[in-house]
Formats: sequence, C-alpha cells, structure tokens
Amino acid sequence: MVEPASLFGLFVSLSNVSIPLTGVNYDFSIKSFAGHITIDQTYKNTEATDLECVYGFPISDQASIVGLTIEIDNRTLTSVFKKKDEAFKEYTEALKRNDGAYLLDQSERSDDTFVLSVGRLPPGKECKVSISYVTTLESVTETKSRLTIPTSLYPRYDPTPKLQKTGVVAPETFQSTVPYKATLSGHIQAVDTIENITSPTHPLSVTTVGPKEASVTFNGTQQALDKDLVIEVELKKNPQSYVEVEETSPGVYTAMYAFVPSFKPDNSGINSELIFVVDCSGSMSDENKIDDARRAVQIFLRSIPEGAYFNFYKFGSRFESLFPESQMYSKETFARAKAYADAINADLGGTEILEPLQKIYTSAPRSGFSRQIFVLTDGEVTNTQEVISLVRQNADNSRVFAFGLGQSPSRSLVNGIALAGNGKAEFIKHGEVLENSIGRQLARALQPSVTDVRVVFHGVTQVQQAPTVVPPVFKGDRQIVYAIFGLDKGDDATARPFYIELKIGQDKTKVPFTIPIKRSSEKPFLAQLAARELIRHLELEQKAPPRPTGSLQFGRHPSPLPSDNQTQESITALSLKFGVLSKYVSLVAVESRTGRNASADPMKLREIPIQKSMPPRPPMYNSFVSSFNMHGYGAGGGGRRLQAATNSARSKSSSSGRHNHYSSLSLGPSSAVIGGFQGNRGLSSLSSSSSLSSSSSSSSGSVVTTTTPLNALLTLQQWNGAWNLTEELARLSNVTVTEIHSAVPGLDDNVLGTLLAVTVVKERFAQQTDVWQAIINKATAFLDKQPDQAAIQSGLSALRLIIKRN
Repeated sequence: MVEPASLFGLFVSLSNVSIPLTGVNYDFSIKSFAGHITIDQTYKNTEATDLECVYGFPISDQASIVGLTIEIDNRTLTSVFKKKDEAFKEYTEALKRNDGAYLLDQSERSDDTFVLSVGRLPPGKECKVSISYVTTLESVTETKSRLTIPTSLYPRYDPTPKLQKTGVVAPETFQSTVPYKATLSGHIQAVDTIENITSPTHPLSVTTVGPKEASVTFNGTQQALDKDLVIEVELKKNPQSYVEVEETSPGVYTAMYAFVPSFKPDNSGINSELIFVVDCSGSMSDENKIDDARRAVQIFLRSIPEGAYFNFYKFGSRFESLFPESQMYSKETFARAKAYADAINADLGGTEILEPLQKIYTSAPRSGFSRQIFVLTDGEVTNTQEVISLVRQNADNSRVFAFGLGQSPSRSLVNGIALAGNGKAEFIKHGEVLENSIGRQLARALQPSVTDVRVVFHGVTQVQQAPTVVPPVFKGDRQIVYAIFGLDKGDDATARPFYIELKIGQDKTKVPFTIPIKRSSEKPFLAQLAARELIRHLELEQKAPPRPTGSLQFGRHPSPLPSDNQTQESITALSLKFGVLSKYVSLVAVESRTGRNASADPMKLREIPIQKSMPPRPPMYNSFVSSFNMHGYGAGGGGRRLQAATNSARSKSSSSGRHNHYSSLSLGPSSAVIGGFQGNRGLSSLSSSSSLSSSSSSSSGSVVTTTTPLNALLTLQQWNGAWNLTEELARLSNVTVTEIHSAVPGLDDNVLGTLLAVTVVKERFAQQTDVWQAIINKATAFLDKQPDQAAIQSGLSALRLIIKRN
C-alpha cells in the first residue's frame, strides 16, 4: 500500500502531454512606495478536444488582486467579484453549457498562492489572461526599497498527509524544464533622485528617463520562472514622511501615509532570552540554504550580549534543542553552541515547524527577560494558518523575527509569523550578503519594542484606518498607514487645512497634506491596498481550525468550517466592496458561445507544470524510482517512505468536484532538487553617472559560498566580545603584530586585538553598520570594563592613525 505523500506536488515528466501555457509577461509600474503589476498569461490549445487549464502560481501575500480580463476571438471579457461558492457554481454551470469560463481563486492553504482555471478552451484557440494586482514595496533600509514579484512555487510539506484536502488547492506539478518563459517591462517613478536599481536575482536592462524615473526590462532574453524576481531601488535620500491622496469615488478619498520613525532608540538595551529556530528539513539542501542558515547561526552566536540567555532548536519531521532550557551565555555555552551550529545539516526530513514552536511556548519567558524568537526557514509548508495562529496567541510573551531563505520561500508564512509576533521579516536570496539582514534583525530585537504609536487624520470625517492599530515600529523601517475618509458636508478640497498627527510616545509630528481637486486619469488603487491591509489583520485574528481527532481513515473528514463566521463575513464584505480577491471571494468571467451543443462536449484537464531547477543526476540515480525518502532527499531518516507516482495517478474527470481534485502524490529525490542551485544570476545597476549599466553572471554546478573581508574579521571575535591580537587578525587588518605592540605598549593582547578590530571595522566598513553594529556593541562593552580608560582612548587614537595610513 502506498502511503499518501506528505510533500504536496507532483514532479513528473509530462513529455506526452501538451502544455497549454505558452508565455508569461510581467508589466509593472512603481509610484512612490506602491506598485501595480499585470501578469499576462497566454494559453493555446493544440489538442483535438476542449481543455480545462489549471495553473497554480504565487503572488505576494502583501498584494491585492484587483482585476482579471480575458482576450479571445477579438473580444475582451471582464470578470466580476463574487463569493467563492457562487463564482465556482457560475464557472462549472458555464462549462456544462459548452460556454467558456474563467475563474481566479486564492488558495485556502496559503495567502500567497492562487489558482487560475481556464475552462473549455476550444481546439486551435488561443486566449490571453491578464491578472492585475497592487502591492507595496518592502523597506530594506532608510533609502532602499524592494519590489518582489514571486514567479515560482516550490513543493510544500504537508504535516497531515492522511487527511483529505478540501477547498481550493493549487495543482503543484513540477518539471525541470517547461516550454514557457517570462518577459518583463516596467516603469519606476520615485519620490527622490534614484541612486541605483539592482536585482540580485535576474539580469536587467535599466534606462534612465529622468532623475526620479527609469524603465526596466530583462537584459536581452526571456527568463525562466524558477525563482522570484527581486528589484531593489536605492534613492539618494528618502523623505521621513510622504503622503499621497486619491479620490476613490465621488466624495470618498484614500490616503497612503508612509513614514520612517525618527526616535532615539533606548541604548540601554533589554535583558533578552534569544531562541534560534533553524529549519533543517530536506528542502534546505536546495540552493545551499542550509549553508546560509549555518553561517547565520554563527553570526548570531557572536552577537549575543553578555547576561543574555539563549537556546537553539533544529526542526524537520522531528525537532531537537541544544539545551533542555535556555542557558546563560558564557564561554562554556558558547563553545557548545558553536560545535552544535557547525553540525547543522538538512537531514531532518519534512518541514514541521509547528511542534518546536509549541514546545517553546509551553514555557513562560524567564522572569525579567524579554523573549525574542528568530526563525530561519524556506517556509515550504501547507499548515501556514495554524502556525501563524499559534504565534499570534503568544504575541504578548514573545516577539518573532523571521528569515525567508532561498529563491522562492513562502512569503505568506514568513511575513505572517513576523506580523503576528510583533517582529519583522527579512528575505535572503541566494548570493546576497546575509550578514546585512541578520544585523538589521539583531538591532531590532535587542531594542525595546516601540508600541505606543498613533496616527490621527485631522480635517476629515468617517475615517477608516488600516491597520486600525499601528504595529510596533523600529528605527529606520518605513511604516505605511492607509485611511479611507470623506469630508464634512459642504466642505471641499480647499475648505480647511488637512494634516496627519504622528505620535510616538511623547513625541508628536504634524504632516500637512492636500486633497486633489480633480480626479486623476489613472485608475485609483490606494483603497484596494487599504482594504487588503484591513483583510490581513482580520485574517491574523482568525484561529486556524483544529486538526481532526479520532478516526484516522483517509478521506473521511469533512471540510473544516471557519472558526469565526463573523470574521469571514467581514472579509467577504470588504472584498466585494473594494474589489479585492480573498479567501472567500473569487473572480469569474463567462464567455457565451453560440452554435455549440447544449450538452457538454468532452473536455480534458491540463494542470500547468511549474518549473523547478534541478542539478544533473548521476546515472545510477534513476534506479531509485520504486521507493525513497520523501523530502529528506535521502539525507536523513526523518522522511516517510513512498512509491514512485506516475502521471496516471493524477488522471481525473473534468466534472469531478473541482474543490477537492487538486491534491496529488509527489516524487522524492529521483526528481527533486538534491544539490546546489543552478542557473543564472544577474545584477544591473543604474547610477547617477550612467544612464544604462547592466551585467550578468552565471553559474552551473555547485555553489561557492564567499566570505567577505568584514565577515572574516568578525568571525575571529570571542564569546565575550573581545578579539585576541593574532597574526590572522593583523593580516586581515593590513598591519603586523609588531607594529601594533610598538604603537600601543602596555596593553594585553585581548585588549589590543579588540581595539584593532573595532578601529578597522569602523574605519573601513563604515557603510555596513547593519552587519556589525551588534557585534561592535559587544566589543565596546568589553572595552568599557577595562580599568585604564585613558590608555584605551590613547590606543584608539594611535590605531586610528595607523589604519588610515595603511
């Protein structure tokens, strides 16, 4: 008997089956801190019968899908928003009548996965489906913003494989190559002068339109949809506050208020209990994600302040911890943790993140200490809502800072647990300098949370703010607040002064804004972003339905009902009012066709495969197709065993219940990624001195992890924040040990080494404070404890002259 697969998705060769999707184009427009993206998907039926094409694809969980149009036979069809059950009924009834139908749903497993159904595409016909959505840019630093366009879904681990999957689930079918590729066109209009535009994931061609404007395309060729597209925009300077107002409908306005908190952080820090939770599932072997996680843990170790408690958890199909409970940071615990971190591997099977978090939350935080949880994962799970709900329930006793690793992490999980846990999320693509992201997270976590934040809109009425409660803010991180409002009766746009009052603790800031007199010719979308923000916070308050208990018979459990019907009704009402997709509202369009039989003609189901890169396999590998470890990719004993699935296992009738026919078996290591990332990486840049600058690089085979000079220097730090004056430290500093002893006599080598390292880091890497601030703070604390502070200051001055000279 074959056990149902717990890795969701089928990875097979469909060489004898046509793939109706022939091409994808992404068109984006960025204005200030928001973006409008349109995905054009072209489908063509080359078979002899009607087809129903089903395609699962990702869109950022921060985005609002606002439109679906279809072009076929020189006609354009516009979809309408309807409750999910009503939309599916309209879709399936149209197929029964031999009409064409098109349906767009959000997956009920994850906020970042969507399912497009193109129903009854006739033989020889071609159609173009356009999906429009709006989103906000991520804040990376005070001057850098990031647009992420997800393009690829990875197989996601299911911790409850024996339970029947109901609702809308994406048909995750994976292949190493697919016939369709992507093109890109985009326009960027910034709020200040653009310093550069780069991509750590794709080769770009960037053309200057003006100091604040640029156009972007892929550099030369179409690109595979095997990793998320990331575009970063660096400005010369960013305004501390920015307000944009649109007229959403006659007399109704929406404002977007973006601000960078400018408060003085509490430098006293906090007593911290730091818990690091590291994903060691099989999927972490892809793209060298486990190497990134191992390096991250080493950086964390050196950044833990003295007096803190800490612990490490590793998880996969099972979990383990370094200590039974958190221990005081010391020379001995540091040594044990370092050895533990060195042994981290992707050998624990599937991705079951819920259990280690449950174990952590069963113990109250240590008295007098603030518990900070750092999660490093690729997030490839299906029980996203259950995990987020658990974090939300414990937000009053623990903050969560999350890292999404790899080319296509589950943004829904990573963003969701960070938001629910009053922390922040960072995403680290392969090839990026992960120290930057880790440094930013540590700086946030080691400061008290600033929760006393209020935004008040003055001069307007009937204000609906999103989010209703401003989440905790961190110094340097841009925050966006929306407001939908009207004007008092008889007022017009010039009747009175309008301003926003920002309150952070006792500090108050007034930001004036104007209301547009004339409605813009561009289609407004700020209200839809506001609605999505309101929906996100409603979803966050929802509790995940409990797992069924009692009988374990496969397929006998009913579809779980929402735990909060009132919340579902509120989300549905917002979706329909503002025209945004949600879990409970879909987009549907019907194409009435004449001259066809009243009864349904034969139709075949075609699930569009998703590309997932694979390294070359050894010749003997194909012999392992009868049974193998699942998701552990042969790396450990944590995975379940299953037999190879075939394409025939997925054959279905097009008339079978569409809301439960997407679950599938999955293949393991004979078809899955088992080695390092393969593919092309490109970098493009736009600078003030050049209108067009682009470059690209490629790699094939194993990934080489590079160590930067700064990282090499930081890894020499000892547990207590000190550096010993060694030949290695001197070489990295471009000096000699003898030179240092001569310049600063009378201090021991631990003090001298620390003075040297601090001086080198501050003088030579001044622009990388995100990387070193927490580590240098530890070193400074070590130096402050030394009895002869006059000698310390004299030594710093002498070493500064040497480093500048060298």
